[in-house]
Amino acid sequence: MINDRDSELHHSLNLAGFRALATAAGLLQLCRELKTAGILNAEAIDRVRDAMFKELIEGAAPSRRHDPAFRDHLSHRLEGLFSGVESLNDKPVVPSR
Repeated sequence: MINDRDSELHHSLNLAGFRALATAAGLLQLCRELKTAGILNAEAIDRVRDAMFKELIEGAAPSRRHDPAFRDHLSHRLEGLFSGVESLNDKPVVPSR
């Protein structure tokens, strides 16, 4: 769940301008490279993905934050992005309500 610390991080990142796709693309590639080099293990990648998930949920519309279909979709999308199965250019399919 989202806590005050996650909310504070969201606001700090937002104020710093970290909403760019370039930042996300760079982070994804960095994680892939570090995993391939054996520097990051699967658990570390999971923690990075979880941090991104929390940030994206925090920034989502209030009606979406507690929507199980949206949360599941977002989780699967991040998993695909981190694994390299999906790219940032792929058009995501947003679940209907």
